[in-house]
Amino acid sequence: MKLRKTTVLASAVLLSLTMLSQAEAAGQEDELQQQIDQVLAKTSGGVQISRNEIAWNGGEAIMSFPLPGEDTAPPSSDAAVKLQAKVAGVSAKSVAAAAADGKALAADDGCPTQTFGNDWYCFYQYENFGGRRLQWNESHPHTDLVFFSVYDFDNKTSSWSNKGGKYIYVDGRSVTGQDRSCDQGSISLWQEAPHSSKAYVGASLDNKADCFWTS
Repeated sequence: MKLRKTTVLASAVLLSLTMLSQAEAAGQEDELQQQIDQVLAKTSGGVQISRNEIAWNGGEAIMSFPLPGEDTAPPSSDAAVKLQAKVAGVSAKSVAAAAADGKALAADDGCPTQTFGNDWYCFYQYENFGGRRLQWNESHPHTDLVFFSVYDFDNKTSSWSNKGGKYIYVDGRSVTGQDRSCDQGSISLWQEAPHSSKAYVGASLDNKADCFWTS
């Protein structure tokens, strides 16, 4: 009788631990979706394309979130890879062939490699390429500034990676909360040379980026 009671008790404890673990996992999943929903609510034109990614304008800009329990966003999902190939004008077959040959589709920091063309650049929420990743490959001259507020990413950049051949120029607003001041009277923050990266922009520039333009 004692053995049976012990077995039943052990089974009950195991079941409780399993249910607790599942509840914690579900809670983390809910938190990730809540973050995505918040960005979608604060922006326009965004579409959730995977468990942890939002795309704007057919993949012109893609935001990737860290998965539950992780500090950095993973490399692009299959859905994002297809969009990256499309916006870069690269065939899906050539991307698949490159992957089959062992060529990396993403760098260690998660930013797309030259497999998708020589134009990709990424911004990260935290230092050491952590947190959310926001990526582009399009050219944006000074007359076509990109405002981070459009993607709920203003004042959120702590590191960056420029995998392409463009120069990227990052500015801040001269008037808090007014994107226009990032165009007229903007504060120059930093310049990204081609094929370079920065694991931390520094305390004086951290969370100051409001807009950028490219060569």
